[in-house]
Amino acid sequence: MKRALFAVLALSALAACSTYSTGPAGTGAVTPRGGALQSGPIDLGDWRRGPADGVIQRFSSNLIRRYAAGSALSVAVADLRTNQFLCVAPAAGRGGDPPDQVCRRQQVEAGCTHTWQAHLWDDAPGVAAKVSRVRGLYDKRCAADGGLLGGPG
Repeated sequence: MKRALFAVLALSALAACSTYSTGPAGTGAVTPRGGALQSGPIDLGDWRRGPADGVIQRFSSNLIRRYAAGSALSVAVADLRTNQFLCVAPAAGRGGDPPDQVCRRQQVEAGCTHTWQAHLWDDAPGVAAKVSRVRGLYDKRCAADGGLLGGPG
């Protein structure tokens, strides 16, 4: 009896952990699993001192934990807007597998433009919009740099 109870508790603890699997090949998106929508500010990473790769990893991991698969897309978008992101649906008919929402935030500091993007997918359109995949991007562009996500021209 004690072993059965221990096994049930161990399996419950494992199920409570947040895990994720990779999304469709080539998209860089991740399908989040588990967890609930967190409140408070979104962790943007150590963008003032850290390397861009570290900022991307931390920001993307935070988004994956924050917007679990099955979360209402409208709630995720509202949360991003609350955190100073501008969200829009991309233009239709451009081919590929575009996200259903692209949310972007820019911060200019010390002559550099820092840009974060959150891409949210709903892979079951026509049903209540739910988050199915998430991708986080970051770019830093200073003076003559050629950033990818659109800083100052």
